[in-house]
Amino acid sequence: MISLDYSPPASCLRSYVQFYTQRAVRLRDPLFVHSVPARAAPMLEFVFGDRFKVMHAGSSTEETCPGTVVVGMLTRPHAQLRLQGAFQSFVIMFEPAGLNALFPLSLNELTGHDFDASLVLGMSIRELEERLGECQSFLERVEAANAFLTRRISHGLAADRIAIATHIIDAKKGRVLIPDVASTLGIGQRQFQRDFNARYGMGPKLYARIVRFQAALDSKARSASKSWADVACELGYHDQMHLIHDFAEFTSGTPTQTLRLLEAFFREQIAMIQVGSEAGDPRLVPRFVI
Repeated sequence: MISLDYSPPASCLRSYVQFYTQRAVRLRDPLFVHSVPARAAPMLEFVFGDRFKVMHAGSSTEETCPGTVVVGMLTRPHAQLRLQGAFQSFVIMFEPAGLNALFPLSLNELTGHDFDASLVLGMSIRELEERLGECQSFLERVEAANAFLTRRISHGLAADRIAIATHIIDAKKGRVLIPDVASTLGIGQRQFQRDFNARYGMGPKLYARIVRFQAALDSKARSASKSWADVACELGYHDQMHLIHDFAEFTSGTPTQTLRLLEAFFREQIAMIQVGSEAGDPRLVPRFVI
């Protein structure tokens, strides 16, 4: 059995954190394999209970996940998570610039990688891990994470041009022309590309493609009647084959295969959306991410 909870962050953290989610797994048999695709945001994951196995892309060796892991933005299929046993996985999904604003680290060095969080973010992360481990419910963990992260806000998140660029690209679901974004920011295209890559470890065009891929998956999950051709048209792909190509690059699978994986985790939320549950229901998610 796999169940999932979701919550937005405290209002003061919404420039830093997209959402919190918790996956509860109770699977003695059979093994469930979760392929991790490209992703346009960094995250922190805390695992309580049994430890699942991780097989990184290009490797034939299984590793045991650490208790707390930080994962950077991902530009390609990253790993297979081999889920078995009984555990809870509490995730903090950050805004693109949010993790760096709360913890001293270089996002570009984190892109495409995952590390034991205490080695990258410092021993203070152990404080949060211990506090979350003492909590008896998902909502208690949300409150604990809100309190911990709020204490780390030393000043307002700087509205620099590169951070603004990610907001523009996200708001348009990746359907942008990079020269237009650079022009909006009042910066030359080459300088924009250099600055964006220096910040995030990828160029703005690749970032926009990953955002659009995520938006395509999200759009299809929300409408059982919508075809993949409809999604391709909605998000400005040249045609359905262009969409299929991006899914192959970012997931190593087809759109339908990727949708099935998302549905395995968000079954309840997708069902609620498709029967027209009220938008204010806290169990609904504004964006599906796997």
